[in-house]
Amino acid sequence: KAPVFAVRPSAAGDISLHDGATSNAHVLWSDGQGGTYIQTPLVYRGLLYSGTNAGVLRCFDAKTGTRHYQERLTHEAAAFSASPIAGDGKIYCTGEEGEVIVARAGQTFEVLARNSLGASCLATPAISEGTLFFRTRSHLLAVTG
Repeated sequence: KAPVFAVRPSAAGDISLHDGATSNAHVLWSDGQGGTYIQTPLVYRGLLYSGTNAGVLRCFDAKTGTRHYQERLTHEAAAFSASPIAGDGKIYCTGEEGEVIVARAGQTFEVLARNSLGASCLATPAISEGTLFFRTRSHLLAVTG
């Protein structure tokens, strides 16, 4: 399993959770229901987004750990290696087959768009000055506006 832990910045020493606990003096909250592999979690506008390699996106309140949703990004089996990114009120999740799922940022799961890059993509996209950069196996794509 790949759990999510919200660790306090002041944490030092042994921060292990014991006896089924989900928090302690060092861990604000935790969720033990991760997948076999999760990408780097994303905190955006007070929410923590955590994606799995199986294409499941989870959304938590970053301060309390309250889970707002856990939803599959695609109807078919798809793999996701890239970490989610955010900008302009949207969460971007890039699948290994090159599909970019755009979800509305917030406590309710809503897919706004599905876009194809035309090639497989394993790398996490980057954002700079309103431009999204996607590195596929063969190209670097810049998407503006």
